[in-house]
Amino acid sequence: MRPLRVLLLKRWWVVHMGKLAKVLVGVLIFAALCVLVYVNVMKWHKKTVQKAITAEQETWQEKTEGLEQRVAGLEKKLSEAEGPAEEDEKLTEALGQRSAEVDEGKPIVLADVDAQVKTFFAYLDQQPYIKAYKLKGGVYQQYVETVDLLSKNEPVLVGETDSLHRLFKNMAHFYRVLGKQRISVIKSVLDEEYEIIEPVMQTFYRWYTLEGGSKTSTAGRPSPKVMYAYSCYFLNTISGRTYLLRRDSKIRVLTYFYCVKIIDLANNKKLNSLGIDIRPLIKTAYQDIRNQMGLSTRKAYLEELERLDRKYSAP
Repeated sequence: MRPLRVLLLKRWWVVHMGKLAKVLVGVLIFAALCVLVYVNVMKWHKKTVQKAITAEQETWQEKTEGLEQRVAGLEKKLSEAEGPAEEDEKLTEALGQRSAEVDEGKPIVLADVDAQVKTFFAYLDQQPYIKAYKLKGGVYQQYVETVDLLSKNEPVLVGETDSLHRLFKNMAHFYRVLGKQRISVIKSVLDEEYEIIEPVMQTFYRWYTLEGGSKTSTAGRPSPKVMYAYSCYFLNTISGRTYLLRRDSKIRVLTYFYCVKIIDLANNKKLNSLGIDIRPLIKTAYQDIRNQMGLSTRKAYLEELERLDRKYSAP
């Protein structure tokens, strides 16, 4: 009996040890697979995280470069607003020595402004880009002819959308009336004299609107009726507004501002024949001036628009 028991015991041991060995082998294989999967998952995770970090870095790099460009642009505009010495020298050359009356806020007389206008035309005649046009009679003669043509051929102010032909004709008003060369000269002046265009526009507005003109003053001042017509064109027609939208932002907002001023003058003289409501125009001009960079007398523009707002808001 004892040998049989021993034999059975050995057989049981062999069977069970074989099963245990298989289990252990299975566990080891499973553990190895787990380690392998873990290593691969960690590699994939690390790679994915690195890609995400790289993408984020590239995104921030692009944003940083964009911000740097914006900062550079703002610094350029701020430098323009500060008015460098070179600009002052060019302004003196273009308009002559600014009178003490203007600088000290004293009453401005037409004779002083008239002298500045004459100086400006003489200055333009000496510029190489103007000489290249070989203008007959010089810039001043061309200017007088331009004012005469625009005065005799006013744009359509009412009913421009009655037909496509009428609308397109109104949109091409300046080109039709003035011709290719005069338009080219005007564009050249706006481009080449851009850095002093703000005081030049102020000078011409004063020249156009100051009272006290005489037969001896420089010819070329448009009549109040003509100024009103073109102000209405820019402020109240599709063609005029579209034309302004194609211009540089500084020139656009300043033109809009002076057109609003002319509508105010028309109201004072009972010449607002189209009944243009100036109140929304004042608000638009105020927003445009406030948002426009590079204006040397922005505060004065805003104060004037605030005065007009109070004037037309009064009961």
